[in-house]
Amino acid sequence: MKRRKFYFRNVLKTLLKGSAYSFILIFVFLTINCGPATKGQYYIPETEATTGKKTEMRNEVKLPKAVSLNLAQMPYVRNAFKQPPRVNSIGGIDDFYVTTQKTVMHSAVITNCSSDILKAFLAKGWTPIVMIKLQTQTAEIIPVSDYNDNSNQISLQNPVNLSKRRFSYKDFETYWSKGSKNKCVLITPQQLTERDIRNALAKYLSKDAFEQISVRSR
Repeated sequence: MKRRKFYFRNVLKTLLKGSAYSFILIFVFLTINCGPATKGQYYIPETEATTGKKTEMRNEVKLPKAVSLNLAQMPYVRNAFKQPPRVNSIGGIDDFYVTTQKTVMHSAVITNCSSDILKAFLAKGWTPIVMIKLQTQTAEIIPVSDYNDNSNQISLQNPVNLSKRRFSYKDFETYWSKGSKNKCVLITPQQLTERDIRNALAKYLSKDAFEQISVRSR
């Protein structure tokens, strides 16, 4: 062991007397004999910051768990129901959109809706108007006023007498599909463009959840 230390000491002395090339040899010599540096307190692991890689951050958009609107404070909606809407024609909800131009100024009919889209409209403060057909009754056009994910219920409300009917999400989907599935009408104080509606939905839903909608408005 003493011989080995003596040998190393002599080699180092010889190298130190040499040129810059000798310093390179010293470094190689020490690396071989001492091994690579251990990971101590100065070790910095590779991260997105150190490697320069960036991960796309996905904005999470979520619907509120429950929303309830007060239709008594929406005279522009109530005006459309002073006379019972016509529902005995093939046009259904589209006819409602056309005929309400006599009683309301601004409305829009949205096609290719989903239950989540209806919820997003409620979260925005707009009451979506749908056409449903119960099992033993004729079709009916009525606004959706609230929903609650905790009870899995959605409410339809008569805007004239403000009476409510509550349905489970499953039953509502059934009645909506028999009426005018995937369509609703919005009646608002100001005119809504398709861009306005898409921007509102983007606050609560991912883009692919509403990219299929189409809008007619006045």
